[in-house]
Amino acid sequence: MVACLVAEGRVRLADPDDDEVAEWRRVVDYAKRHGLEPQGKRIEKAHFGAHGLEIFLTEGPHPNSRSQRPKDDTSVVPVPTRLGSLHRAVAALRDDEGRLLIPPVLRRRSLLILQALAAEAMRRGQEVREGRSYFSRRDGGVDVVGGGFTCTVTVRQEFPQSTNPERSARLVVELGHGRSSRPSRWRDRKDRVLEDALGVILGEIEERALEDAQRRESEERARDEREVRWRAAMAKAKERAVRDQLAEVLHEEARRWREAAE
Repeated sequence: MVACLVAEGRVRLADPDDDEVAEWRRVVDYAKRHGLEPQGKRIEKAHFGAHGLEIFLTEGPHPNSRSQRPKDDTSVVPVPTRLGSLHRAVAALRDDEGRLLIPPVLRRRSLLILQALAAEAMRRGQEVREGRSYFSRRDGGVDVVGGGFTCTVTVRQEFPQSTNPERSARLVVELGHGRSSRPSRWRDRKDRVLEDALGVILGEIEERALEDAQRRESEERARDEREVRWRAAMAKAKERAVRDQLAEVLHEEARRWREAAE
């Protein structure tokens, strides 16, 4: 099976019964468990058509594989202590007096957090842009872009109306939901501050980007399959039209022959 996938890229079963589906799933699981997948690729299964099953190779490890989950050492992201040499997106937010309307101490801390996220995102090969999507003037953030995927990272005061000094000092970082139901919010807590979770937040953005790439790949494959089916249907329609026209011509010729013979 692996050799066939390497050569052709995919294997399709037009209308397998339950036993065939179960057997192919066992084969795929066996290949994954025993490391038979080609380097840098993974084997995936998907439905196609009304009852078909497709097995194909796609790039990279699975988004949920351990190699893609945030590791302990990636959770440590250095946070600057002063607002100097800021990324232009963070500097624009700092200079915008109509955004991130929270107490000055929290505003400064928020900007330092966003600068740490921006610097680490760029180190990992992503692009950082000025954030555009906010629900409140108390919010502020940046957009992290990579591989055609954009994720808005927003920071805000969690309890702006609280009179409790401890609660009112808490910040929360949120990721735009988009199409994902993955974790999207991290808060200050008694045993953990947001600065300790920045690596996890960036790891979550990377996993979302992988999911988005997989979704786009699946949608593109579905579009290709629809086009193939449409072309096949058009070819059959043209063939029927030619046959119908030929039958009509033959019928007319036969009619004329009978009339001439009478």
